[in-house]
Amino acid sequence: MLYIDPEECIDCDACRAECPVDAIFFEDDVPEPWQSFIQLNAEMVTQTPAITEKKTHLK
Repeated sequence: MLYIDPEECIDCDACRAECPVDAIFFEDDVPEPWQSFIQLNAEMVTQTPAITEKKTHLK
């Protein structure tokens, strides 16, 4: 699971097309069953390192 820093996000929408499981939404569009992930994302983004370079995908 990856996390998007809500303080750094500029709402450009570029990440949504890259998400292989269609799990990225604008905050106001998050489906009701997934609302709890908004808070989880905000908490976990401070506990995980930022990805700053392209890596080989997992198989």
